[in-house]
Amino acid sequence: MRTVWAYGAVLSVVVLAGCAGTSEEAKGASPAATPSPVMLSISGGIDVIFPSADAAPELSTPCTPHPGAKTQLGQEVRVLDDQGTVIGTGKIDGGMTQGHAVMKTCSVGFSFKVPGTSENYQLIIGDFAPLNYTREGIRRGLSYYETAEGVLDIQ
Repeated sequence: MRTVWAYGAVLSVVVLAGCAGTSEEAKGASPAATPSPVMLSISGGIDVIFPSADAAPELSTPCTPHPGAKTQLGQEVRVLDDQGTVIGTGKIDGGMTQGHAVMKTCSVGFSFKVPGTSENYQLIIGDFAPLNYTREGIRRGLSYYETAEGVLDIQ
């Protein structure tokens, strides 16, 4: 019986010593590194209306905006923070033909991430006028169409 008690006492001392060592290490440890800022997903789409539905590709097939459109594949999309600093860039990707028999669009998109350190952002798509957004506005998604006059309008 004494042997069992002795083993139990030794085991308890070892466990307590291990716990004490761990707590001492935690007290003397340097603070954890500051976590990186939360990343904000920037994603959106632009519908570019084809001048003629007859000249447009079939529905649900790959497309590129017509040559007269201001929106073009590979065009740069920039995001600026509330200090006016560019914090991220992306490119307009290929799209799909959408619409119906009377009106078809080439729906293109962009998607990339930026640091989510600001509350207000400015989005610049190619040569279009800058668009201002809050963090919450960006989280809801960005959806536009290019008008016949070459203006980007919110859908």
